[in-house]
Amino acid sequence: MASIRLLLLSAAFTFGVGSTAAFGGTGLNLSAKGAKTFTVSNKAGNSQAQFSSQAPLENIEGGTAAVTGSFTLDPANLEATTGKIIIPVASMQTGIEMRDKHLKEKDWLDAEAHPNIIFEVKKLSGVTVTSSSGGKGVAKALAEGTFTMHGVTKPMSVPVEITYVEKASGDIVMVRVDQMAVPIREYGIQGRKGIIGSKVSETITVKVTIYAGA
Repeated sequence: MASIRLLLLSAAFTFGVGSTAAFGGTGLNLSAKGAKTFTVSNKAGNSQAQFSSQAPLENIEGGTAAVTGSFTLDPANLEATTGKIIIPVASMQTGIEMRDKHLKEKDWLDAEAHPNIIFEVKKLSGVTVTSSSGGKGVAKALAEGTFTMHGVTKPMSVPVEITYVEKASGDIVMVRVDQMAVPIREYGIQGRKGIIGSKVSETITVKVTIYAGA
């Protein structure tokens, strides 16, 4: 009996039984197969980042910015997703023109030296498929990668919801980030003396909605 158990165990390791790598990653059970590159576009919907700040002396709500970039996604192996999502600093708007101007100056985001905020996705982890039928699949996951702002790059993991829609004219993917916390001092942003912590929160909350087509 012991020799039989050893034989079965050896076979399991040889053929990768129970291994995600051996059988591929988590899939959406759709007819679409193979990895595709999706480019962020407003043709399918309004791709946008929204940011807010709650500080003792002032709240900033409804700030918006454009979103560009692309990512590669295989609906049969979501863990292998990679890509780069870009927010141009010049596109950021807070609702007050003078505040927008200050936001892009050297003591804040310094748009001239660091024109883009970038989240580079290395992989997805903790993937859970929440629904999959009728050519549409939805999954939740943790997007793991690096976040670059103001010339500083740090590791970051962000909870995302991915909706994959099969279409004859070209598949569409929507990615939603409901909450992303960005501690601005950690990215070398000092602002004008006394502003951060009083009129601008030390942590900015960001929401992102992305529409992309293959």
